[in-house]
Amino acid sequence: MRAPRGAGASLRTRLVTALTLLVLVVAALAAVGSTLRARQEAAETQDELLTRISELAAVPDPSASADVASTGAGAGIVVEEISAGSGHDLPSSLPDGLSTSTTDDGPQRVAVRTLPDGRRLAAAQPIAVRDDAVRETVTSTLVPIVVAVPLLVLGSVLVVSWALRPVESLRRELASRGGDQLEPLPRDGVPDELTGFLDAVDTHHARAAGVLEGRRRFAAEAAHELRTPIAAVSFQAEHLLAARDEEERERRGRTLEGGLARLRTLADQLLVLGDESAPEDHGQSVEDVVRALAGDLLGTPEGARADLRFDLEAADGALVPATAATTVLRNLVGNALRHAAGAGPIEVRAMAVGEAVRLEVLDRGPGIQDPEQVLAPFHREAGQEVPGHGLGLAITVRTLERQGGTLALLPRPGGGTIARATLPRA
Repeated sequence: MRAPRGAGASLRTRLVTALTLLVLVVAALAAVGSTLRARQEAAETQDELLTRISELAAVPDPSASADVASTGAGAGIVVEEISAGSGHDLPSSLPDGLSTSTTDDGPQRVAVRTLPDGRRLAAAQPIAVRDDAVRETVTSTLVPIVVAVPLLVLGSVLVVSWALRPVESLRRELASRGGDQLEPLPRDGVPDELTGFLDAVDTHHARAAGVLEGRRRFAAEAAHELRTPIAAVSFQAEHLLAARDEEERERRGRTLEGGLARLRTLADQLLVLGDESAPEDHGQSVEDVVRALAGDLLGTPEGARADLRFDLEAADGALVPATAATTVLRNLVGNALRHAAGAGPIEVRAMAVGEAVRLEVLDRGPGIQDPEQVLAPFHREAGQEVPGHGLGLAITVRTLERQGGTLALLPRPGGGTIARATLPRA
Protein backbone atom coordinates (compact mmCIF):
# COMPACT_ATOMS: atom_id res chain seq x y z
CA MET A 1 0.00 0.00 0.00
CA ARG A 2 1.44 3.33 -1.02
CA ALA A 3 1.77 6.19 1.43
CA PRO A 4 -0.42 9.21 0.68
CA ARG A 5 1.16 11.90 -1.43
CA GLY A 6 0.90 14.46 1.35
CA ALA A 7 2.71 12.26 3.85
CA GLY A 8 6.07 13.85 2.97
CA ALA A 9 8.16 15.04 0.05
CA SER A 10 10.24 12.46 -1.74
CA LEU A 11 14.00 12.36 -1.30
CA ARG A 12 14.45 13.39 -4.95
CA THR A 13 12.21 16.44 -4.47
CA ARG A 14 14.05 17.42 -1.30
CA LEU A 15 17.48 17.12 -2.89
CA VAL A 16 16.50 18.94 -6.09
CA THR A 17 14.80 21.71 -4.10
CA ALA A 18 17.79 22.08 -1.78
CA LEU A 19 20.28 22.16 -4.67
CA THR A 20 18.12 24.60 -6.64
CA LEU A 21 17.91 26.94 -3.66
CA LEU A 22 21.66 26.61 -3.16
CA VAL A 23 22.29 27.47 -6.83
CA LEU A 24 19.94 30.47 -6.67
CA VAL A 25 21.50 31.79 -3.46
CA VAL A 26 25.03 31.37 -4.77
CA ALA A 27 24.04 32.93 -8.11
CA ALA A 28 22.39 35.88 -6.38
CA LEU A 29 25.43 36.46 -4.18
CA ALA A 30 27.71 36.16 -7.21
CA ALA A 31 25.52 38.59 -9.18
CA VAL A 32 25.50 41.16 -6.38
CA GLY A 33 29.22 40.80 -5.81
CA SER A 34 29.99 40.97 -9.52
CA THR A 35 27.77 44.03 -9.98
CA LEU A 36 29.45 45.91 -7.14
CA ARG A 37 32.88 44.89 -8.35
CA ALA A 38 32.07 45.83 -11.97
CA ARG A 39 30.80 49.24 -10.93
CA GLN A 40 33.92 49.85 -8.89
CA GLU A 41 36.27 48.69 -11.62
CA ALA A 42 34.41 50.70 -14.29
CA ALA A 43 34.59 53.87 -12.17
CA GLU A 44 38.28 53.32 -11.48
CA THR A 45 38.94 52.71 -15.20
CA GLN A 46 37.07 55.87 -16.23
CA ASP A 47 38.85 57.93 -13.58
CA GLU A 48 42.19 56.55 -14.70
CA LEU A 49 41.30 57.44 -18.31
CA LEU A 50 40.37 60.99 -17.32
CA THR A 51 43.61 61.40 -15.41
CA ARG A 52 45.65 60.01 -18.30
CA ILE A 53 43.97 62.30 -20.82
CA SER A 54 44.55 65.35 -18.65
CA GLU A 55 48.23 64.39 -18.44
CA LEU A 56 48.53 63.92 -22.21
CA ALA A 57 46.75 67.22 -22.86
CA ALA A 58 49.45 69.04 -20.92
CA VAL A 59 52.16 67.69 -23.25
CA PRO A 60 52.90 70.19 -26.13
CA ASP A 61 53.04 67.44 -28.78
CA PRO A 62 50.72 67.57 -31.82
CA SER A 63 50.60 63.78 -32.16
CA ALA A 64 49.77 63.41 -28.48
CA SER A 65 47.05 66.04 -28.82
CA ALA A 66 45.55 64.07 -31.72
CA ASP A 67 45.56 60.90 -29.62
CA VAL A 68 43.91 62.74 -26.79
CA ALA A 69 41.22 64.12 -29.07
CA SER A 70 40.40 60.69 -30.59
CA THR A 71 40.46 58.81 -27.26
CA GLY A 72 38.47 61.47 -25.48
CA ALA A 73 35.87 61.67 -28.25
CA GLY A 74 35.30 57.90 -28.05
CA ALA A 75 34.77 58.08 -24.29
CA GLY A 76 32.72 61.31 -24.34
CA ILE A 77 35.58 63.27 -22.75
CA VAL A 78 36.16 66.96 -23.52
CA VAL A 79 39.42 68.73 -22.64
CA GLU A 80 39.22 72.46 -22.02
CA GLU A 81 41.16 75.27 -20.38
CA ILE A 82 38.89 76.31 -17.52
CA SER A 83 40.83 79.49 -16.75
CA ALA A 84 39.63 80.96 -20.06
CA GLY A 85 36.05 79.84 -19.52
CA SER A 86 34.37 76.64 -20.40
CA GLY A 87 31.48 75.73 -22.59
CA HIS A 88 30.55 73.21 -19.90
CA ASP A 89 30.34 75.95 -17.37
CA LEU A 90 33.04 74.36 -15.25
CA PRO A 91 33.90 76.59 -12.32
CA SER A 92 37.48 77.87 -12.25
CA SER A 93 37.68 77.05 -8.56
CA LEU A 94 37.80 73.26 -9.12
CA PRO A 95 40.76 71.72 -7.29
CA ASP A 96 43.45 69.73 -9.04
CA GLY A 97 42.74 66.07 -9.36
CA LEU A 98 39.44 64.24 -9.69
CA SER A 99 36.15 65.70 -8.58
CA THR A 100 32.48 65.79 -9.55
CA SER A 101 30.80 68.98 -10.71
CA THR A 102 27.29 69.83 -11.85
CA THR A 103 26.92 71.89 -15.04
CA ASP A 104 24.12 72.91 -17.37
CA ASP A 105 24.75 69.64 -19.27
CA GLY A 106 24.35 67.56 -16.10
CA PRO A 107 26.78 66.01 -13.63
CA GLN A 108 30.36 65.77 -14.85
CA ARG A 109 33.40 63.86 -13.63
CA VAL A 110 36.37 66.22 -14.01
CA ALA A 111 40.14 65.74 -13.84
CA VAL A 112 41.92 69.12 -13.38
CA ARG A 113 45.65 69.76 -13.92
CA THR A 114 47.57 73.04 -13.49
CA LEU A 115 50.30 73.63 -16.06
CA PRO A 116 53.70 75.20 -15.25
CA ASP A 117 52.65 78.42 -16.96
CA GLY A 118 49.62 78.73 -14.67
CA ARG A 119 47.00 77.59 -17.10
CA ARG A 120 44.48 74.94 -15.87
CA LEU A 121 43.28 72.13 -18.07
CA ALA A 122 40.19 70.07 -17.29
CA ALA A 123 39.18 66.73 -18.81
CA ALA A 124 35.43 66.37 -18.25
CA GLN A 125 33.21 63.34 -18.83
CA PRO A 126 29.40 63.26 -18.36
CA ILE A 127 28.24 60.93 -15.59
CA ALA A 128 25.58 59.58 -17.96
CA VAL A 129 28.29 58.30 -20.30
CA ARG A 130 30.09 56.68 -17.38
CA ASP A 131 26.82 55.03 -16.26
CA ASP A 132 26.32 53.61 -19.77
CA ALA A 133 29.78 52.08 -19.60
CA VAL A 134 29.06 50.64 -16.15
CA ARG A 135 25.79 49.11 -17.39
CA GLU A 136 27.55 47.47 -20.30
CA THR A 137 30.19 46.04 -17.95
CA VAL A 138 27.58 44.79 -15.47
CA THR A 139 25.49 43.27 -18.26
CA SER A 140 28.45 41.41 -19.70
CA THR A 141 29.19 40.12 -16.21
CA LEU A 142 25.63 39.03 -15.33
CA VAL A 143 24.69 37.35 -18.61
CA PRO A 144 26.93 34.30 -18.02
CA ILE A 145 25.52 33.93 -14.50
CA VAL A 146 21.90 34.14 -15.69
CA VAL A 147 22.59 31.58 -18.41
CA ALA A 148 24.42 29.27 -15.99
CA VAL A 149 21.61 29.13 -13.40
CA PRO A 150 19.09 27.01 -15.39
CA LEU A 151 21.94 24.82 -16.63
CA LEU A 152 23.05 24.22 -13.04
CA VAL A 153 19.46 23.43 -11.94
CA LEU A 154 19.08 20.97 -14.82
CA GLY A 155 22.43 19.45 -13.91
CA SER A 156 21.27 19.09 -10.28
CA VAL A 157 18.14 17.22 -11.39
CA LEU A 158 20.19 14.87 -13.56
CA VAL A 159 22.79 14.26 -10.85
CA VAL A 160 20.16 13.57 -8.20
CA SER A 161 18.32 11.18 -10.52
CA TRP A 162 21.56 9.37 -11.25
CA ALA A 163 22.53 9.19 -7.57
CA LEU A 164 19.10 7.85 -6.54
CA ARG A 165 19.03 5.18 -9.23
CA PRO A 166 20.06 2.44 -6.73
CA VAL A 167 17.26 3.54 -4.37
CA GLU A 168 14.73 3.32 -7.19
CA SER A 169 16.06 -0.13 -8.08
CA LEU A 170 15.59 -1.28 -4.48
CA ARG A 171 12.07 0.16 -4.47
CA ARG A 172 11.15 -1.83 -7.55
CA GLU A 173 12.71 -4.93 -6.03
CA LEU A 174 10.63 -4.59 -2.87
CA ALA A 175 7.45 -3.73 -4.80
CA SER A 176 7.78 -6.87 -6.90
CA ARG A 177 8.11 -9.20 -3.92
CA GLY A 178 5.30 -11.14 -2.36
CA GLY A 179 4.33 -10.89 1.28
CA ASP A 180 6.35 -13.99 2.22
CA GLN A 181 9.50 -13.09 0.26
CA LEU A 182 11.75 -11.80 3.04
CA GLU A 183 15.18 -12.85 1.80
CA PRO A 184 18.03 -10.27 2.03
CA LEU A 185 18.01 -7.39 -0.45
CA PRO A 186 20.67 -7.30 -3.21
CA ARG A 187 23.79 -5.21 -2.60
CA ASP A 188 24.96 -4.84 -6.23
CA GLY A 189 25.70 -1.21 -7.02
CA VAL A 190 24.34 0.01 -3.68
CA PRO A 191 26.21 3.06 -2.23
CA ASP A 192 27.98 2.63 1.09
CA GLU A 193 25.57 5.11 2.71
CA LEU A 194 22.67 2.67 2.14
CA THR A 195 24.43 -0.42 3.47
CA GLY A 196 23.51 0.26 7.09
CA PHE A 197 19.90 0.94 6.12
CA LEU A 198 19.72 -2.31 4.13
CA ASP A 199 21.25 -4.22 7.05
CA ALA A 200 18.48 -2.86 9.30
CA VAL A 201 15.83 -3.80 6.72
CA ASP A 202 17.25 -7.32 6.41
CA THR A 203 17.29 -7.67 10.19
CA HIS A 204 13.66 -6.57 10.32
CA HIS A 205 12.80 -9.03 7.54
CA ALA A 206 14.54 -11.81 9.44
CA ARG A 207 12.49 -11.04 12.54
CA ALA A 208 9.31 -10.85 10.47
CA ALA A 209 10.17 -14.18 8.83
CA GLY A 210 10.58 -15.72 12.26
CA VAL A 211 7.22 -14.33 13.37
CA LEU A 212 5.51 -15.57 10.21
CA GLU A 213 7.06 -19.01 10.56
CA GLY A 214 6.00 -19.13 14.21
CA ARG A 215 2.44 -18.18 13.30
CA ARG A 216 2.31 -20.78 10.53
CA ARG A 217 3.57 -23.41 12.90
CA PHE A 218 1.17 -22.28 15.62
CA ALA A 219 -1.79 -22.35 13.20
CA ALA A 220 -0.86 -25.81 11.95
CA GLU A 221 -0.33 -27.20 15.45
CA ALA A 222 -3.48 -25.53 16.77
CA ALA A 223 -5.52 -27.01 13.92
CA HIS A 224 -4.03 -30.41 14.66
CA GLU A 225 -4.75 -30.14 18.38
CA LEU A 226 -8.33 -28.94 17.84
CA ARG A 227 -9.17 -31.63 15.31
CA THR A 228 -9.25 -34.50 17.82
CA PRO A 229 -11.35 -32.85 20.60
CA ILE A 230 -13.80 -31.43 18.05
CA ALA A 231 -14.20 -34.87 16.48
CA ALA A 232 -14.65 -36.38 19.93
CA VAL A 233 -17.30 -33.82 20.92
CA SER A 234 -19.14 -34.39 17.63
CA PHE A 235 -19.08 -38.15 18.24
CA GLN A 236 -20.32 -37.68 21.82
CA ALA A 237 -23.15 -35.42 20.59
CA GLU A 238 -24.21 -38.12 18.12
CA HIS A 239 -24.19 -40.69 20.92
CA LEU A 240 -26.29 -38.39 23.09
CA LEU A 241 -28.90 -38.04 20.36
CA ALA A 242 -28.96 -41.83 19.96
CA ALA A 243 -29.53 -42.53 23.69
CA ARG A 244 -32.39 -44.95 24.32
CA ASP A 245 -33.35 -44.07 27.88
CA GLU A 246 -32.95 -41.29 30.43
CA GLU A 247 -30.10 -42.98 32.30
CA GLU A 248 -28.05 -43.46 29.13
CA ARG A 249 -28.87 -39.90 28.02
CA GLU A 250 -27.64 -38.50 31.36
CA ARG A 251 -24.42 -40.55 31.21
CA ARG A 252 -23.64 -39.52 27.65
CA GLY A 253 -24.56 -35.90 28.50
CA ARG A 254 -21.94 -35.85 31.27
CA THR A 255 -19.40 -37.26 28.85
CA LEU A 256 -20.26 -34.54 26.32
CA GLU A 257 -20.07 -31.89 29.03
CA GLY A 258 -16.57 -33.04 29.97
CA GLY A 259 -15.49 -32.99 26.32
CA LEU A 260 -16.86 -29.47 25.88
CA ALA A 261 -15.04 -28.33 29.03
CA ARG A 262 -11.74 -29.69 27.70
CA LEU A 263 -12.37 -28.07 24.33
CA ARG A 264 -13.15 -24.75 25.99
CA THR A 265 -9.96 -24.94 28.06
CA LEU A 266 -7.91 -25.67 24.96
CA ALA A 267 -9.53 -22.80 23.05
CA ASP A 268 -8.85 -20.38 25.94
CA GLN A 269 -5.22 -21.46 26.08
CA LEU A 270 -4.84 -21.01 22.33
CA LEU A 271 -6.31 -17.51 22.51
CA VAL A 272 -3.91 -16.55 25.28
CA LEU A 273 -0.93 -18.02 23.43
CA GLY A 274 -1.86 -16.37 20.12
CA ASP A 275 -2.50 -12.91 21.58
CA GLU A 276 0.40 -10.61 20.57
CA SER A 277 -0.70 -7.64 22.68
CA ALA A 278 0.57 -7.00 26.19
CA PRO A 279 -2.41 -6.20 28.45
CA GLU A 280 -2.06 -3.53 31.09
CA ASP A 281 -1.24 -4.92 34.49
CA HIS A 282 -1.44 -3.39 37.97
CA GLY A 283 0.98 -3.91 40.82
CA GLN A 284 0.08 -6.13 43.76
CA SER A 285 2.09 -7.63 46.59
CA VAL A 286 3.38 -11.17 46.14
CA GLU A 287 1.58 -12.23 49.30
CA ASP A 288 -1.82 -11.10 48.00
CA VAL A 289 -1.25 -12.80 44.64
CA VAL A 290 -0.26 -16.10 46.27
CA ARG A 291 -3.07 -15.89 48.83
CA ALA A 292 -5.70 -15.47 46.12
CA LEU A 293 -4.17 -18.26 44.03
CA ALA A 294 -4.00 -20.62 47.02
CA GLY A 295 -7.69 -20.05 47.70
CA ASP A 296 -8.50 -21.02 44.10
CA LEU A 297 -6.26 -24.09 44.16
CA LEU A 298 -7.50 -25.40 47.48
CA GLY A 299 -11.01 -25.29 46.08
CA THR A 300 -10.12 -27.89 43.43
CA PRO A 301 -9.93 -31.66 44.09
CA GLU A 302 -6.25 -31.78 43.07
CA GLY A 303 -5.33 -28.83 45.28
CA ALA A 304 -7.30 -30.13 48.25
CA ARG A 305 -5.47 -33.46 48.18
CA ALA A 306 -1.99 -32.00 47.59
CA ASP A 307 0.55 -30.93 50.22
CA LEU A 308 1.09 -27.25 49.28
CA ARG A 309 3.63 -25.24 51.26
CA PHE A 310 4.33 -21.52 50.90
CA ASP A 311 7.45 -19.54 51.86
CA LEU A 312 6.98 -15.82 51.15
CA GLU A 313 9.05 -14.14 53.86
CA ALA A 314 11.92 -13.26 51.50
CA ALA A 315 9.51 -11.42 49.18
CA ASP A 316 9.52 -8.53 51.67
CA GLY A 317 6.20 -7.13 50.40
CA ALA A 318 7.52 -6.60 46.85
CA LEU A 319 4.96 -5.62 44.21
CA VAL A 320 4.61 -7.65 41.00
CA PRO A 321 2.34 -7.38 37.93
CA ALA A 322 -0.71 -9.09 39.40
CA THR A 323 -2.22 -10.69 36.29
CA ALA A 324 1.12 -11.90 34.96
CA ALA A 325 2.24 -13.31 38.31
CA THR A 326 -1.12 -15.09 38.78
CA THR A 327 -0.91 -16.65 35.29
CA VAL A 328 2.66 -17.79 35.85
CA LEU A 329 2.04 -19.31 39.29
CA ARG A 330 -1.23 -20.94 38.24
CA ASN A 331 0.48 -22.73 35.33
CA LEU A 332 3.60 -23.71 37.27
CA VAL A 333 1.68 -24.94 40.33
CA GLY A 334 -0.91 -26.60 38.08
CA ASN A 335 1.86 -28.54 36.30
CA ALA A 336 3.31 -29.60 39.63
CA LEU A 337 -0.12 -30.75 40.86
CA ARG A 338 -0.74 -32.81 37.73
CA HIS A 339 2.67 -34.45 37.57
CA ALA A 340 3.92 -34.60 41.17
CA ALA A 341 0.99 -34.23 43.56
CA GLY A 342 1.50 -37.72 45.02
CA ALA A 343 5.31 -37.60 45.10
CA GLY A 344 5.76 -35.25 48.03
CA PRO A 345 5.11 -31.68 49.12
CA ILE A 346 4.94 -28.89 46.52
CA GLU A 347 6.70 -25.75 47.70
CA VAL A 348 5.99 -22.22 46.44
CA ARG A 349 8.66 -19.66 47.26
CA ALA A 350 9.00 -15.95 46.56
CA MET A 351 11.97 -13.67 47.17
CA ALA A 352 12.98 -10.15 46.24
CA VAL A 353 16.20 -10.00 44.19
CA GLY A 354 17.25 -6.42 43.45
CA GLU A 355 14.72 -4.85 41.08
CA ALA A 356 13.07 -8.22 40.39
CA VAL A 357 11.05 -10.87 42.20
CA ARG A 358 11.86 -14.57 41.91
CA LEU A 359 9.01 -17.08 42.06
CA GLU A 360 9.86 -20.76 42.49
CA VAL A 361 7.74 -23.90 42.43
CA LEU A 362 9.55 -27.02 43.67
CA ASP A 363 8.23 -30.58 43.40
CA ARG A 364 9.43 -34.18 43.76
CA GLY A 365 8.01 -35.44 40.50
CA PRO A 366 9.73 -37.39 37.71
CA GLY A 367 11.60 -34.34 36.47
CA ILE A 368 11.93 -32.99 32.93
CA GLN A 369 14.01 -34.76 30.32
CA ASP A 370 14.37 -31.83 27.88
CA PRO A 371 13.78 -28.42 29.58
CA GLU A 372 14.14 -26.50 26.31
CA GLN A 373 11.76 -28.56 24.18
CA VAL A 374 9.09 -28.71 26.86
CA LEU A 375 8.63 -24.92 26.62
CA ALA A 376 7.43 -25.17 23.00
CA PRO A 377 3.65 -25.09 22.36
CA PHE A 378 1.92 -28.52 22.22
CA HIS A 379 5.08 -30.33 23.30
CA ARG A 380 4.59 -33.21 25.72
CA GLU A 381 7.36 -35.49 26.85
CA ALA A 382 7.22 -39.14 25.89
CA GLY A 383 5.68 -41.50 28.41
CA GLN A 384 3.37 -38.95 30.02
CA GLU A 385 -0.12 -40.18 30.67
CA VAL A 386 -1.36 -37.06 32.48
CA PRO A 387 -4.11 -35.26 30.48
CA GLY A 388 -3.13 -31.92 28.99
CA HIS A 389 -2.48 -29.95 25.83
CA GLY A 390 1.16 -28.93 26.25
CA LEU A 391 0.34 -25.21 26.38
CA GLY A 392 0.78 -24.25 30.03
CA LEU A 393 4.54 -23.67 29.96
CA ALA A 394 4.36 -21.94 26.55
CA ILE A 395 1.78 -19.53 27.97
CA THR A 396 4.01 -18.98 30.99
CA VAL A 397 7.00 -18.13 28.79
CA ARG A 398 4.92 -15.75 26.64
CA THR A 399 3.56 -14.01 29.75
CA LEU A 400 7.04 -13.57 31.23
CA GLU A 401 8.50 -12.28 27.96
CA ARG A 402 5.85 -9.56 27.75
CA GLN A 403 6.85 -8.35 31.21
CA GLY A 404 10.59 -8.68 30.60
CA GLY A 405 10.90 -11.79 32.79
CA THR A 406 12.46 -15.23 32.34
CA LEU A 407 11.69 -18.88 33.12
CA ALA A 408 14.17 -21.62 33.97
CA LEU A 409 13.38 -25.31 34.56
CA LEU A 410 16.10 -26.86 36.72
CA PRO A 411 16.63 -30.34 38.15
CA ARG A 412 16.05 -30.45 41.90
CA PRO A 413 18.67 -32.17 44.04
CA GLY A 414 17.20 -35.42 45.27
CA GLY A 415 14.73 -35.61 42.37
CA GLY A 416 12.05 -33.38 40.98
CA THR A 417 11.99 -30.00 39.27
CA ILE A 418 12.55 -26.38 40.23
CA ALA A 419 10.50 -24.03 38.04
CA ARG A 420 12.08 -20.57 38.55
CA ALA A 421 10.32 -17.48 37.13
CA THR A 422 11.78 -14.00 37.43
CA LEU A 423 9.55 -10.91 37.10
CA PRO A 424 10.51 -7.25 37.30
CA ARG A 425 8.90 -5.35 40.13
CA ALA A 426 5.73 -3.46 39.30
